[in-house]
Amino acid sequence: MEEQTIRPYKWRDHIRSRPAMYIGQLNFYGYKQIVEYLFEEILEDALENPVFEITFLPENSFTIQITNTDTKKMLIRLKKLQKTDDQLSNLGLALFIVLNANATITVHDLPSIVIFHKQDNSFGFAASTSQETEKSIILTAKLDQEIFTDLELVYDQINPFLRQFAYLNPSLKIISTDKTTEELQRNIFYYPKGVFQQLDYYISQQTYGESFMRVDIEAEINNYFYKIGISFSNLYPNKSLIKTYVGNLESYQGGSYNDGILDGLILAIKKAAEEKNIVIEINRKLVKEQFLIIAAVTGADFIFKGSIRRELGMPKLKKDVKELVYEETTNYFNLNPKVKEKIIYIFKKWFEYDFEN
Repeated sequence: MEEQTIRPYKWRDHIRSRPAMYIGQLNFYGYKQIVEYLFEEILEDALENPVFEITFLPENSFTIQITNTDTKKMLIRLKKLQKTDDQLSNLGLALFIVLNANATITVHDLPSIVIFHKQDNSFGFAASTSQETEKSIILTAKLDQEIFTDLELVYDQINPFLRQFAYLNPSLKIISTDKTTEELQRNIFYYPKGVFQQLDYYISQQTYGESFMRVDIEAEINNYFYKIGISFSNLYPNKSLIKTYVGNLESYQGGSYNDGILDGLILAIKKAAEEKNIVIEINRKLVKEQFLIIAAVTGADFIFKGSIRRELGMPKLKKDVKELVYEETTNYFNLNPKVKEKIIYIFKKWFEYDFEN
């Protein structure tokens, strides 16, 4: 096997000296950011039904085997990282390589095998003939404790992130295995219905009250793809929630996407009440308290506001979502008059209670 040493990269030194600039906190949340960037990049090259098989090993080590992906595109990405003037178009790979210890990326591009490796901050390529029968990519690494000084890779802490990533990428199957202890654990995260299955999960976890009215919306508007799952929940104690995701990022502070969904629901409920000559008052706070809503949007050029970049700020998107939710909810009410009457009755009782008090 012939091996070639690679000269130091400018981007390597910049990431290494300023890791918090790229991933925020140097703890689990920052490390999760590395994995998220890496997964997103790999999915860009994915073929149909990609599989990520992750195995956690002792001493903060792990492997990720990727199948059903374009191995040639991965080789192109790795070659780009050799350039000293690279503008970090492959940020996920760059972060994975630089901010892990002894990272290796093995590309089985039949009949060849190409290995990109890092050890003690030196980088190299090696190539030979592959004995594998399937194209794949295998990434191995060990947590760099010089950077993440207090972090331990805990299987139960990482799995919720893997589950959520699978919800947001319905074609993806993630298999996670824990080999850090004698008690072997294995989980499979695969949700072809995406966030709608996540909403099913939240509904199944309710122990009080009831859930009814189920509206699942899928639409493409102006090159944005929306998935919005809505369920009315009459719970005690109240466990309703609204969760919205932009790409693979949760918009914790809400913003345009949340407001558009809530305003569309309010408009549809008010219209239904007016048709019955019933006067009610309803606002976003009431809707938040009584609905389970999980929604995702994918596309490009999203604008986030605020110092932690967690609030979506796009008035046009808000308008489009409001009209979409209003139309779909109104159609649902017309097809399910008993549910519509039940919801009107509940909001009417709230209105009368507030008015009297």
